[in-house]
Amino acid sequence: MSTRPARKPSSIKRLRAMFMIALAVGLSLFTGVMFTLVDNLSERFGPEVREDLEWRALRGAHELARAADLGLAIGDRAMVTQSFGVYAHSPDVAAIHAIDSLGTVVAHHGESAASESLFTGAPDTLTRGKNQLVSWMPSVIEGHEVGKVAIVVSTRRLSEAQAKLSNVAWITLAAGCVGLLLGGFAIMFFTRAMASRDKQLNHYASNLEQMVVLRTAELDERNGEMRLVLDSVAQGFVMVDVRGMMASERSAIVDVWFGTPSPGTTFGSYIEPHAAEFAAWFELALSTLRDAFMPVDLCLAQMPKRFAVGGRAFEVSYRTIMEGERLDRVLIIISDVTAEIVRARSEREQRELLVMFQRITTDGAGVDGLLVEVKELLAILASPCDVVVERRILHTLKGNCALFGLELYSELCHSIESELADSLQPISGAQREALLDGWQTVASWIGRLRGAPRDNIVEIEIAELAQVIERAAHGISSHEIAAVLLSWTLEPVARRLERLAQHARGLARRLGKGELEVIIQDGGVRLDGAHWASFWSAAVHAIRNSIDHGLEHTDERVALGKPAAGCLTFVAEQAAGWTTVTFGDDGRGIDWDAIAVRARAAGMPFASHADLVAALFADGVTSREEVSETSGRGIGMAALQHAVTDLGGTIDIVTTRGTGTRISCRFPEITTDMPRVRSITSVAKSPTYTSKIPCIVPTASP
Repeated sequence: MSTRPARKPSSIKRLRAMFMIALAVGLSLFTGVMFTLVDNLSERFGPEVREDLEWRALRGAHELARAADLGLAIGDRAMVTQSFGVYAHSPDVAAIHAIDSLGTVVAHHGESAASESLFTGAPDTLTRGKNQLVSWMPSVIEGHEVGKVAIVVSTRRLSEAQAKLSNVAWITLAAGCVGLLLGGFAIMFFTRAMASRDKQLNHYASNLEQMVVLRTAELDERNGEMRLVLDSVAQGFVMVDVRGMMASERSAIVDVWFGTPSPGTTFGSYIEPHAAEFAAWFELALSTLRDAFMPVDLCLAQMPKRFAVGGRAFEVSYRTIMEGERLDRVLIIISDVTAEIVRARSEREQRELLVMFQRITTDGAGVDGLLVEVKELLAILASPCDVVVERRILHTLKGNCALFGLELYSELCHSIESELADSLQPISGAQREALLDGWQTVASWIGRLRGAPRDNIVEIEIAELAQVIERAAHGISSHEIAAVLLSWTLEPVARRLERLAQHARGLARRLGKGELEVIIQDGGVRLDGAHWASFWSAAVHAIRNSIDHGLEHTDERVALGKPAAGCLTFVAEQAAGWTTVTFGDDGRGIDWDAIAVRARAAGMPFASHADLVAALFADGVTSREEVSETSGRGIGMAALQHAVTDLGGTIDIVTTRGTGTRISCRFPEITTDMPRVRSITSVAKSPTYTSKIPCIVPTASP
């Protein structure tokens, strides 16, 4: 192995001179160029910033005048202040003043001259003052001026920026001179030490070749061990660079799952044939990560996490490899979670099975009613119909199944609602098939649990039976006894209300609103279950809205001086030929302002209270800002009104902000006539008829 000859002293001197010349020329050019660039930037920057501030003042006056028109019209200071929006938080906005048509200041932000001086100029023009620009615009509603809004924009940023640029120019010039001096000293120091290092390098070079051979052997051994590890693990490890290009090394299981990639393939194009949507989201999220506009952790949170291929479910996680503060590579970890998902779904199905078994034992008639109601609703959805009707039915299916603890089917309905949320298309064939197949599965195991139908079973409380026996002993007429016995064939309202209460308590716990108090006053009312089925199906929407929209969280209630536990009140009564069912809560009340905003956005009237009530029951109008699995689509109240009007009833709403809401549904009573008696008598004579009274009456003493 040959050795490298040591540098001669003359070569060191020449190298030193070359470095000095290069340093002087380089720093001089750099300093001159930077000084010129900063000076030119300063000349261009001023007009651009000035134009930006002028544009912001003019545009701000327009936007604030439009945003504050309603608040100025009604003199609502809070609404006007809220309409200031982002302008109130802008560092360039020194002040905002809003006056009504009489010149009275309704709201203001920041400090400036008196309000009168801000409106002296013409509207939609600029008035320049010391370090500020002023512009104002009138607020007009339907051709009538309801007030004015002025915005004051500070120009201090322009002055400060120009001063900073000037300082940067001179600092750059001074830094260049200092750098030249320091560079000269550094070159002298390093070239003096270079000769000494050359001697050491010659010594090291003699053994370098042997060291390289040994190191290469060690790396080959480590790579072999790593290859063995990658071929043995059950997870897929894939390394990609910031462009998404896959490294050559990866887990063997990746090739088994998705095939062997071609050299130079990106991960997105590799996975696209198997999961196109996942690949598209991955490429989009990776571009955001690559551009480094947002924090790395936020970009990683937006990366897609799951996809499915051929009946198998995969979960994906990501680890970044940084080069200093710069992203270098991303490690993609793919796990087959099919078995976990199947196991989790099986566990949920088992829990639902247990819940349904408990329901059947305690409320068998309710389960029978659910089967009938869902079957009827799915029969309507079996073929295309009006889109609004489809959305109401789908929303009712979701609420009814959640009421009985069928969360998996309720989630299926919610997912289809989410897919249809941004379109006016009817439910697709695939979605109808999913709804029908899903319910067929649910209905089959409910059928195995419940056994024979309970249609011909009459259940009464022992107190009711004892009361009738006592009245019969006192000689009441057979007609009166027949009327009482006929009423027993109707469904007790208490059973429906208790079912709603049970659902309300569970929902309140899931939403973090603590234990719920439910007061039920059924008044002994009984109703025809089949006739009223659509109403009870829709009533669940009112209950879910009360809990999700109305009731506050425990901490908020305590801070407001309310009891920690929220309270719902369910009342049923019959009087003067009318049946009334009322649902009340002690929550925050209906946010009519939010309803007005949504009604206005939907092009609906919102000027009067009657307009707002009509909007509350319109499809698509809700006071919620976001959609949840519980509420927020603006369909539930529309479905409730539709069910009430179909029964010839009316709805009355009484609400007070901070106190609560009461929804009263009022229906004309249906007279039980003799044809119904004959129908029941014919069933009783049928050989398949059975009668069951689940109570024991004590035998009277002789």
